[in-house]
Amino acid sequence: MPETFELVILTPDKRFLSARAQEVTFGTEEGRLGVMAGHMPVVAAVTEGTLEILVDGVWKTAAVGRGFADIGGELAEFFVDTAEWSEDIDVARARDALQRAELRMKSELSRIEYVRTKAAIARALARLKAAQGDKP
Repeated sequence: MPETFELVILTPDKRFLSARAQEVTFGTEEGRLGVMAGHMPVVAAVTEGTLEILVDGVWKTAAVGRGFADIGGELAEFFVDTAEWSEDIDVARARDALQRAELRMKSELSRIEYVRTKAAIARALARLKAAQGDKP
């Protein structure tokens, strides 16, 4: 069996996942980061997007919101705003949310409305990307 590490994903309202994982990849402001057992310690900002997880030889995909990851050799903890498995995503609802946010972006927005709308677009795109399926 390949080496594993403890992976914990927490949102403000629940423990989304606690499992022994072989690998996890996620987005940061600098690009995608991959983690395997024994990874050097690092704290990284997590961007909205997909989180791919390899558990028992099977890839699973989740859409996640912003947050941070605290990674050590045998433990990787993710603290994110939201987390949703790809198979639980309502694609039609995500597309509608994206269209609404894109329309809002074309109107005159305050700075706060702009930031919120930009986040809504990123969230909808993350959900749609995750819904495309699990990593091969």
